[in-house]
Amino acid sequence: MNKSETKKQNTDAITGKQIVVYFSDFLKGLKKFWWLVVALAVLMGSYKYYTTEKAYVPYYTSKATFTVSTQTNTSSVNGISAYSFYYDSATVNQLIKTFPYIMRSNILRDAICEDLDLPAVPASITATSDSSNMFTVTATGTDPQVTYDVLVSAIDNYPAAAKYVVGNVKLNMITSPTVATAPSNTSGAVGAGLKSAVFGALIGLAFVFFYAIQRKTIKIKSDIVARLNCEALGVVPEVSFKKHNKAINRSVLFTNPNAGNSFMESLRVLRNVVLHSLNDGEKVIMGTSTAPGEGKTTVITNLALALGAYGKNILLVDADIRNPSVAKLLGVDTDVVKHSAETGDYFIAELPQYKISLMVLKNGGNIHKAMNSKNIKQLLNSVKDSYDFVLVDTPPCGLVSDTMFVAQASDAALYVVLQDTVRISRIQRGLDNLMSTNTKILGCVINGAAAGVSGYGYGTGYKTYGKYGYGYGYSDAKKSKSRRI
Repeated sequence: MNKSETKKQNTDAITGKQIVVYFSDFLKGLKKFWWLVVALAVLMGSYKYYTTEKAYVPYYTSKATFTVSTQTNTSSVNGISAYSFYYDSATVNQLIKTFPYIMRSNILRDAICEDLDLPAVPASITATSDSSNMFTVTATGTDPQVTYDVLVSAIDNYPAAAKYVVGNVKLNMITSPTVATAPSNTSGAVGAGLKSAVFGALIGLAFVFFYAIQRKTIKIKSDIVARLNCEALGVVPEVSFKKHNKAINRSVLFTNPNAGNSFMESLRVLRNVVLHSLNDGEKVIMGTSTAPGEGKTTVITNLALALGAYGKNILLVDADIRNPSVAKLLGVDTDVVKHSAETGDYFIAELPQYKISLMVLKNGGNIHKAMNSKNIKQLLNSVKDSYDFVLVDTPPCGLVSDTMFVAQASDAALYVVLQDTVRISRIQRGLDNLMSTNTKILGCVINGAAAGVSGYGYGTGYKTYGKYGYGYGYSDAKKSKSRRI
């Protein structure tokens, strides 16, 4: 296979993924704005129904069906002419052509007005015919009795009006007219309302569609390369536990088999990619994200567990002093950690069940003193030689200066992006802040990838919800009812 064919296949694969992404975004948008679709359908349908019903005018119809024959002089008896009525094909053709026009003529209308003593004909008159010399006259008006009277007058006055066109004629009644008892038309309000409701729903769906295509977030791995110009290290899926089974271990950890094979395999892949991305001597790896709730703690903690299971001597540092959450994620009592080995500004607890060590920083009531570039660098330098790797969980990038101080003391950084959540422009600003420290950025990890078509096909996922706050007035968690830790 040549390069052009390979490139075409890659392009087709990306296009296919993008179609799935857009379809998934549409479904997510529909889930979010279904109420708008329903509201537009109800409002437009109700308005059209009301206006149509209000403008409805009932019309009543009366009809009569008959044949028409002409009168001719056929014989003379004792000097007196004898007349008979008949019709032939020529007469039929003439009558068919002239009958509708005579019924609508001013001569006939004037005769009707005079007959009924009306200033104008209060009903419309139409006439139709077929090739068999059968004619149907229809009168339509708003009053059933007046409409009937108009039709009867039209039939009575037709011979006189037609005399000047086709001669003497005779109407042979087949179906006599009657007074209408019900309107011949309906308001159509229901149909009009339903059509407007469908149109309103389509407008709502169009809004959802444009909302979907305008969402500038990271959805698939190719977005990281194309939109962020950064390496895509891996995709960590969501994990869903069955609600009815409350007895199982629900920890979202690499060591918990209930988390699912997809989750654990994604962390093995991430572990291998990170190991191959590091140079000799690069031991301190920090994990951060753009906003709270993107799962940076989950990713960096599980990466530490995956490395520990691989036989590496790992120190996991919870450097998020304002919101320490690593111990909670691991299910370790914070008091146990604080009563473990204490050295200066931190505690270190050995966690043999996870094959790692956990460091919790002390702030002594002065966060700014504990988290400055000099102190944090000295701290990490003092411990890194005792471990194969030191993984550091930090606050979201850009919220506080702590992350920048840790970045200056780290050898590499791993950036966590929660799938389809934070706008790309915000992620770019966070990466720019991190790059300003000259820290090596290993790449980005998509976290919380949902399963199936609606989740871009990344398999099983994890759902862990909680609020992420910092105090001091800059908690993004307040903007969301639920976010991943």
